[in-house]
Amino acid sequence: MCAVFKYLEGAHTVFKENGTGFQNCIKPPANEALTSGNDMIVLATPGRKWYICGVGSHCDMGQKLAITVQPLALSPNMPPSPSPSPLTGKPYPPKVADKRPFLLNPHSW
Repeated sequence: MCAVFKYLEGAHTVFKENGTGFQNCIKPPANEALTSGNDMIVLATPGRKWYICGVGSHCDMGQKLAITVQPLALSPNMPPSPSPSPLTGKPYPPKVADKRPFLLNPHSW
């Protein structure tokens, strides 16, 4: 999963923060800023992630984002695997509801 920050280049910056820096809008060193206007951040590990804008008082005015990345888990809407038939040992035929198409969320790429 990725987060993409899109903005007019030069109008904003994106800094990855820790919880304290996020809460208090403490800007890291300028060389740590993302500045392209199309910054993609891979959210590869579970946990809290914090990002702020480092331009002027943007962060103090609320231009910051906290993301919680959940551990990879099966969707609660996923149907369980079919159980084997007690007589044949083969799975029961799927129900009509189990024949829904599998859809990917394009925002999770």
